[in-house]
Amino acid sequence: MAAVLFLPAFVCCRNESYQPVEVRNMLVNAALYDTTSSYYARFDEYPSNLSDLPIGIFDLNMGGMAALEDIITLDKFDNITGSAESDLIRDFAGEHFIYYNALSNADSVSDANGMIDIREAAIKNTLFLVGDKCAQGEKERAKIIIASGNITRATGLDDIRQMLELSGTGVKILGVVEEGVKGLLGRMKEQHISHFSVGLLAEESTIESGVYPAMLGELSAEAGITGTIPFVSKAVGAADSTDVRMLDEAFISMIEEHYASGNNTPISAVIVENSLTDDVEALFSGIIRSYRSKRIRGTYPYRNVIMEDVLFIDPTEYAAIECYRTLRTDGNLALRITDQQVVHYTDLPYDI
Repeated sequence: MAAVLFLPAFVCCRNESYQPVEVRNMLVNAALYDTTSSYYARFDEYPSNLSDLPIGIFDLNMGGMAALEDIITLDKFDNITGSAESDLIRDFAGEHFIYYNALSNADSVSDANGMIDIREAAIKNTLFLVGDKCAQGEKERAKIIIASGNITRATGLDDIRQMLELSGTGVKILGVVEEGVKGLLGRMKEQHISHFSVGLLAEESTIESGVYPAMLGELSAEAGITGTIPFVSKAVGAADSTDVRMLDEAFISMIEEHYASGNNTPISAVIVENSLTDDVEALFSGIIRSYRSKRIRGTYPYRNVIMEDVLFIDPTEYAAIECYRTLRTDGNLALRITDQQVVHYTDLPYDI
């Protein structure tokens, strides 16, 4: 049984003289222009004041609840001044959230082989979050979207951005993968590191999708970094992410694989999906110290494999940081003094 099934669509512009702009994606075109389509979004009816609306989050992986927890507990900013420093108050204090756990957006986005069409699922999930209907009746529309899961510019983000820009609503979308990689490259630039390898601990589906090395290649080229950045990945299941022993083994295996490859560009950053905590970071740092101190035939070979001060990246945290900055810049933070609220919708059976 599904708690919430897919919602119809929405759209258009507030300006009556608005002329349709050609878009390639059929779903986006229907949402924006086709008033006869069930996907028509009625964007012209969107509230003009976005600040009181909820933050929308959708997930196409199984680790999304960890992502939601990252976002609602974020404390990286002074809520009064907006400066980048903790004030022991949640940055999204008083905000409302819509969390949509949509692994496959039901069966409507699966192809003949049963594979999920990520682009279609991402667009439909966005339409759900910016819509005002659900299976139970009415719902609030979202003021910003955070897309968690294996979504890149090539698999939906660009289409959704075009749709939201043409909608005239002011709603924006942030991708967790994209923001995580942007954060990684930004930190490397700050430290003047241009030659580095990257590690990834993530779900098998994330690794198989290749989204992180693809996004890293795309954004590093935009940042002026030439050449391919070496990448080494190890799978960590959703259940394993809370098992320190399994994380320990995956991290060690990642180091050993990079060592065996003969690549002498050391790992300088490790992306950790859905399981990065202070305790996990301390565990990994201890493993790094142990490996770098190993002496073999008078040398310390692992010092060419992994840096001493590895940067650990939680992609969801970087997406949450960018969400806060965007809402503050646009004047769309709720600034309520009441408690946070989360409304959870799902198209997944309860027994998954």
